[in-house]
Amino acid sequence: MKRIITLLLSVTLALCSFGTRANAEVAEFVLNYDVSAAMLVEYETGEVLYSHNETKRVPIASITKIMTLILAFEAIESGAMSYSDVITISENASAMGGSGVFLHTGEQVSVEDLFKAIIVASANDACVAMAETVAGSQSQFVVLMNNKAKQLGMTDTNFVNCHGLPDTGYYSCARDVATMSRELMRHEDYFKWSSIWLDTMDSIRNKTIITNTNKLVRFYNGCDGTKTGFTNDAMHCVSASAKRNGVRYIAIVLGAKSSQERFDLARELLNYGFANYKTVTVVKKGQQFDGASNLKVSLGNIDTINGLAAQDVIRVAEMAARVDYTVTSVPDQFITAPINEGDVIGHFIVYANGKEIAKIDMLASCAVSKLAYGDYLSKMMGIWLYFNGNNG
Repeated sequence: MKRIITLLLSVTLALCSFGTRANAEVAEFVLNYDVSAAMLVEYETGEVLYSHNETKRVPIASITKIMTLILAFEAIESGAMSYSDVITISENASAMGGSGVFLHTGEQVSVEDLFKAIIVASANDACVAMAETVAGSQSQFVVLMNNKAKQLGMTDTNFVNCHGLPDTGYYSCARDVATMSRELMRHEDYFKWSSIWLDTMDSIRNKTIITNTNKLVRFYNGCDGTKTGFTNDAMHCVSASAKRNGVRYIAIVLGAKSSQERFDLARELLNYGFANYKTVTVVKKGQQFDGASNLKVSLGNIDTINGLAAQDVIRVAEMAARVDYTVTSVPDQFITAPINEGDVIGHFIVYANGKEIAKIDMLASCAVSKLAYGDYLSKMMGIWLYFNGNNG
């Protein structure tokens, strides 16, 4: 029978689980703009704090480049490409219209500068050059984009190019933009360039001066990404991220009537988040709880082992609310050697005011070797001598 030992974490912090209301409820956000879609999402948990038409399929213009960047960073991290690589610009890349950094056919540019051009200047020519570098061609790169979208659960998105210029069969939605925005920001190198306001492209022929298309990077406290977009069919779009005091929110606006409207609405959404919510780490990865210490191990070179939390449990909390969290330790009934450090040996259940909010793995704190036959006999003999000595 499993041992279930409950540790009441008397966490009387000014917080609550999402959906648990205090006496002073958070006022609903009021949308005063005619836009296709809008959302406010907390970064760590993905909690949706406000949404309007979040699954409506619409064009998203250059916000498409978020997926281009995700695949490019994955290529860097896998070793398939490095920042110092120098690539030769193709005729196809140099011919791209719309926003760009005026790359010329045959020009040699560093991969690092391609990242800068895409992230800061939303350069279409740099996007195509990056796609060709990663996948050989833009068409093959689009296949990778759609495969990644499926992997991330983006069920209302279809890419047909790597830059977001108008094309047949291309669409996304605010919810999917939130998903890929969160995925992009998991690549820490992104932040090397995302908050740059003004810079130069030194490796290209004409040393182009570039300015960030996301004006909130300069004019909103804490804003450090992610992407703007505009075409006549998509209108004015933005996915804007801001972080203050360790808390990050993402505001998404699609189909605004003007550039100023998209930034004003994104600013209002971010203000709403910072004014009304915060995040709290209820469980930390590697944390140990009562009921998960000195767990009995059978046939091991040591007799007991501790269980550790496999991951963080983070919750979005309303500023004025309170909640008590409890954590229940549920170790496996039989823990038998051999055990590797990090093996699953049970689980933890996390409750907010008695309601289950998370279930996470309990991991072995160390490795336990299986007793050799001779060691096993010696141990049994020791036990026999102990009991017979006490009975003598």
